[in-house]
Amino acid sequence: MQFRTNKIKLVAGVVGVLTVATTLGLGATPASAAEVHCASFTWVQAGGSVSDDGSYYLHKPSTTANSGNYNCVVARGDHNYAVLALQETLITCYSQNIQPDMDFGHATEQAVKNAQTIINGRWNAGLSADGRFGPITSSWFSFKQYKQDGTHTNGCF
Repeated sequence: MQFRTNKIKLVAGVVGVLTVATTLGLGATPASAAEVHCASFTWVQAGGSVSDDGSYYLHKPSTTANSGNYNCVVARGDHNYAVLALQETLITCYSQNIQPDMDFGHATEQAVKNAQTIINGRWNAGLSADGRFGPITSSWFSFKQYKQDGTHTNGCF
């Protein structure tokens, strides 16, 4: 019984600290503590007809290369291939004037906010225009198309 009582006190204490920290804007919420950042992208076959096998491909940010795991976030401070794939999509599909430099800084954050606003206007998606590219934003995004050999196109899917 003593163990259960101590466990309840510990949980209550942690919840209390997180509540105070969140209220004051000092700390992460429990959900963000478990947040996984995208490190690469997955080649995803899209519709269309261009390459030898008749398909276009998309570079969709994912946890690791070709993992198909899109339950991750691309956000300020990230520097990797997931950022590059996102930047190329923002340039081609959302007409954002940014450099494809693999660095998620202020310009990329603003470009994601702009894209989220565009998507909300087109589809009434209800996205938070927060500049963070996570699974919900990803589900609404149109991605830049590539040919099978990796050649860039001006198309989006």
